[in-house]
Amino acid sequence: MKVRDVFFHEIYKKTKQGEDIVIVSSDIGAPSLDDFRRDFPNRFINVGIAEQNLLAVSSGLQLAGKKVVAYALNPFPVTRAFDQVRNIMASLQIPLTVTALNAGTCSAEAGYTHMPIENISMVRTLKNLQVVNPSDETIAKRLAHAVVEEPYPRYVQFDKYIEGELYAERDIDFQTGFITNGKEGKVAVVAYGTMAHGLMGLGLPVKVIDCYCLPVQEEKFVQEIEGCSQIVTVEDGVVEGGIGSMVLELLNDRGMQIPVARKGLRFQKGYPNVFTNREMLWQEEGLALSGLEQEIKELCGG
Repeated sequence: MKVRDVFFHEIYKKTKQGEDIVIVSSDIGAPSLDDFRRDFPNRFINVGIAEQNLLAVSSGLQLAGKKVVAYALNPFPVTRAFDQVRNIMASLQIPLTVTALNAGTCSAEAGYTHMPIENISMVRTLKNLQVVNPSDETIAKRLAHAVVEEPYPRYVQFDKYIEGELYAERDIDFQTGFITNGKEGKVAVVAYGTMAHGLMGLGLPVKVIDCYCLPVQEEKFVQEIEGCSQIVTVEDGVVEGGIGSMVLELLNDRGMQIPVARKGLRFQKGYPNVFTNREMLWQEEGLALSGLEQEIKELCGG
């Protein structure tokens, strides 16, 4: 099951058990929401294609004592409603869970305007905000529990192609923000979302650090990378301000000198001016898994 549907199925079950949950949508649905809308029609509100209003209405319901999940299409809850994210969630710390379908280039068929490739860079500038990129179904399920048990301002990106389980529920801790997988070695690969999911399937002789929730717990993260001779960061988003920038900032602030190779979207020839797809963009930008696999193996001396 896709990560978005796992999340909403779990939200439905919690509402059925008596939790006072309201879903506010910006004119977007999902098959996994059909049962919720049928059984709880008064708890599903459609505000139309109006992301700024989505956050304003959701914050009012949250302040009235509801547990609110806002739902929209990426990149618009950030690019169109950044002022509301900044002031309602980060500044006032109203514990909304803002969820959005699409991450990175998964919606490339709709053109550049519908690719949330700058969103991570933008929301990383905000304090008091968790940014969640589920790389498997377990994280999505645990996230539904956190809506009820650990209310906090959260922005969630659901990649519409991620499915399957990689982790046990006990391994997920949104305060730590990352999980280390693979083999101990001198090379660490840092990723999130679809890139973390794909890289773990390659069986590379490296440790893969899945940063599924930002910000990560910095000291624990530094302990994971301090013995490495090389770090590779891989993200399905622009490199400026992304996960690679996060790693460089952590190293610089501690005077640590470890080479970092940043792999991400650079668009040196300009933004795509044609309708394309994820695979073609990855190929053009050096993010195809086959190419990454070879590059990482070479760094490991293989």
